[in-house]
Amino acid sequence: MDAEAMYGPARAAFGKLVSTADIVSVGASGISSPTPQHYWASVLFTRLVVTAKSIQVLTPALGPNTHVDFSAVASIVRNLAECYLFFFFLCIDDVPQDQKDARIILLNLHDDGSRAKLFAELGEEELDDETRALRIVVRTDLETKFAANSYLAALPEKRQRELLRGEKTPFVQDDVIDRTDLDKKNFRFLYRFLSNHTHTGPVAFYRMGEHGRGAGYRNEKDTFYMASALEFAATLLTPAIRDMSGLFPEAEERGRKARSADIRKPARANVRRRK
Repeated sequence: MDAEAMYGPARAAFGKLVSTADIVSVGASGISSPTPQHYWASVLFTRLVVTAKSIQVLTPALGPNTHVDFSAVASIVRNLAECYLFFFFLCIDDVPQDQKDARIILLNLHDDGSRAKLFAELGEEELDDETRALRIVVRTDLETKFAANSYLAALPEKRQRELLRGEKTPFVQDDVIDRTDLDKKNFRFLYRFLSNHTHTGPVAFYRMGEHGRGAGYRNEKDTFYMASALEFAATLLTPAIRDMSGLFPEAEERGRKARSADIRKPARANVRRRK
């Protein structure tokens, strides 16, 4: 198919999904979260919507002077994929309660480990005494919760030590994909392709001249890649909307009412106050 003939419908279809996701997100705001899964779903779904809107900015209608940067699109679509997997892993996957609790503990351990690794680049001497003391308290609390969780306590010791360090994402990507409705083969191919552009691998810049791509101008190859990225993003946003609506059944109706009320709201006249 001609790349531009593919790009237009992909962009339009994704735009409709973003609009629906935005409505659901607005509608879910203000609803109390009965479980940690609901709370983190509201956080991660908001991030999904914001990321999706950024994808829209980077995939405009094509005109003579349109700036085209597929590598930027690739990076943010890959980010959307990672966010969806976290969303599914923490909030949607139907596992026993001890595993749900374990995943929240692992999230906090990953946060703690990531921050420790980040600040290690500055050196411990850069941290004040209060911050060091707080880190010890947080770490001790997480280790206590880890030991008390029946699912985590039953894992092999080697795996427990690895998870307690919190240095890696607390799930194996393929394992999570297997539990979703996503096409694993398609996901893995596109994720790897997007990663090559995100990290400026040779796939991103080999044969730029021969293919006429990568210079910021409208061209067949980048248009095709952007259309493919939009279609992939749509396969992620579709189940995210469904799953968020499952957690907050009233969200879409509330969101549409809020949107309708906002549209009907009269614009304020710009009137100067009389002295």
